[in-house]
Amino acid sequence: MLDLISMFTPPISLMLLGLYFKYKSFFNINFWEGAEKLNYYILFPALLFSSLANAKDDVAGIKSILIIIFIVMFVIIIFSYLLAIIKKVSEKQMGVYIQSLIRFNTYLGLSIALTLPDEQIRIILVSILAIAIPFVNVISILSLTSKHNLNLKNIFYSLIKNPLINSCLIGIGFNYFSIKIWIGFDNLLSILSTSSLMLGLLCVGAAINFDVIRKNFIRSLSISIVRLFLIPLFTILISSFFILNSASLIAIIIFFSIPTASSAYVLTKVLGGDHELMAGIISLQTLLCLISLPVIMYLIENFK
Repeated sequence: MLDLISMFTPPISLMLLGLYFKYKSFFNINFWEGAEKLNYYILFPALLFSSLANAKDDVAGIKSILIIIFIVMFVIIIFSYLLAIIKKVSEKQMGVYIQSLIRFNTYLGLSIALTLPDEQIRIILVSILAIAIPFVNVISILSLTSKHNLNLKNIFYSLIKNPLINSCLIGIGFNYFSIKIWIGFDNLLSILSTSSLMLGLLCVGAAINFDVIRKNFIRSLSISIVRLFLIPLFTILISSFFILNSASLIAIIIFFSIPTASSAYVLTKVLGGDHELMAGIISLQTLLCLISLPVIMYLIENFK
């Protein structure tokens, strides 16, 4: 239990600090918007590139890991569309439900991984992110796009302009071809990477909005329970049918236990989805993960 407390103290403290800064108006909204842009375009891509380019070990059991991830993702997507048909969900809300269940807050996931003593967990988690980021972005865009307005060219351009996808691909390329990073640049990447997690978690906390939670509380709560509790438990069940080492299992469960990405709000608004519902779900999931993540990690410790 003490290990769990020490693991979650840094990320939870930074998120609560970000929430405190926002509600005490330490910084205005322009600061938070600028901080999010800095992290999205510079700091976090540096973290992804550095982690992938410098990964020293091959990920053991990568095939099993990928199979589990895509099984769970497939079930989530099918479940979402079936629920949408039964509940007669509008197109504007369909994309919100999909993003709420398959997108992930990478800052929180990596910050947790970096507090763990096993470096292999971080390597596996970053590898999962590198594979999942392009896939999740495609599914998110498709879920928000009406079949009458579907434009594969625009989807392709949005993907190749995504700094997270590009940093993952370049990092994998450096690693695959054993390209050495100059030590001066590597040190710079290390500083940028550390800044990314700190600033990212502050922004995650600052994005919590109690007003939007109240507006769509019941729907936000329902989807958050599925995301933060049922999906991780389902993932543990699926993982039990595969031979995985401890690091692989923890990385997979962390991946499916973290709340949806804050950037889902921007994409939903741009593509004409129900952005108010998306904002409520993002805020509530972020708040509830302060409880759900320690619970899920405790279950993993007893499951191994």
